[in-house]
Amino acid sequence: MSHGHTEATENSLAARFQAELDSRSLDLPLLPTVAAEVLSSSLDDQSNAARLAELIQQDQGLASHLLRVVNSPAFRGNSEIVALQQAIARLGMERIREIALTVSLKGTMLQAGPFENLVSAAWQHGLRTALWSKEVARAAIKNVETAYLGGLLHNIGTPLVINRLAQLDGNLSQADMLELSGLFTTPAGLLLVEEWRLPGSVDVTIRFLDDFTEAKNAKDSVAIVAAGRLIAEQQALAQLNADLILQNPALQHLNFYPDDVEKLLEKAPDIALTMESMA
Repeated sequence: MSHGHTEATENSLAARFQAELDSRSLDLPLLPTVAAEVLSSSLDDQSNAARLAELIQQDQGLASHLLRVVNSPAFRGNSEIVALQQAIARLGMERIREIALTVSLKGTMLQAGPFENLVSAAWQHGLRTALWSKEVARAAIKNVETAYLGGLLHNIGTPLVINRLAQLDGNLSQADMLELSGLFTTPAGLLLVEEWRLPGSVDVTIRFLDDFTEAKNAKDSVAIVAAGRLIAEQQALAQLNADLILQNPALQHLNFYPDDVEKLLEKAPDIALTMESMA
């Protein structure tokens, strides 16, 4: 524990947060309109590109942020993209939904405060996990959209917990904040899933990510995010190691072989570039 805080203070904070969780009095952010629409439209293959563009354009901040992202080196082609319809035509609905969802949720979860660096790091980790989960799913011939969503939201409770604990006590040390947030990330994430009515796949991922074998008929989808998370952690530390990745139970469950992992890791430069663009 830090010098400025006694263990009793930490326990008291944990007890207060637990009480807010138990009584469901925790102040939860609203799911942004665009994110809600994207989540419902992603389940409907007939969803209308014009409808999505119209919705994004209603939020000028989001629209300009999204255009900045699609014109970044990771996404733009030979010519600048100046309109959302053009972006959808060039990149496709799936990629635009992905970017719109990510940008709108980022705006909701990232709040200024004494621990914004920790919130930002948690968000970056979620995004990196989403990008790798999608590649693992593609290699395993599984649903890439479900994988991206599970990866992006697997730690969605972390920003929520950090923001609230910072309100309760802005003088916590970074180490104490990390320790406390680790206790509550899963239950806070599950509360958000319920409040935001997120797909059941997200609930299962958050619930069983540390032991995908318990996920019953969702073992594959949870194993994909578990593998994505591992590779994301290694890339963030600049320590991508094919042998270590191959030993991971999630990748073994998904029947990955050395060649599969080598091919997967070829995506590392693209993902690094996308992380830069999405930041």
